Amino acid sequence: MKSNQENRLIVLTKDRKFIDLWMRRTRKELAISGRIAEVSTLLQAQEANHGRDWQRDLMSLLHGEWEPTMDDLIRLDGVLARPRKNPPPDLGPSLW
Repeated sequence: MKSNQENRLIVLTKDRKFIDLWMRRTRKELAISGRIAEVSTLLQAQEANHGRDWQRDLMSLLHGEWEPTMDDLIRLDGVLARPRKNPPPDLGPSLW
């Protein structure tokens, strides 16, 4: 039987793997030309406190110098997530 501490370590390891995967995907996304400016502008517009420099934070993230908090991670993911396009319904063969 595993101890509580061992169970917690397994959960933290799974969380860490998720965060590492997310960080790699996010760095790849931010490496696209103009993407940091676009994302930082969107994040800045959402924020009530305009004192935060999102562009600096995103550059630091890209270079591995900053790791976002869970709140930041959720906000960034919301901006970076692309809506899925639904395929047009199949209307059958065209009559025209």
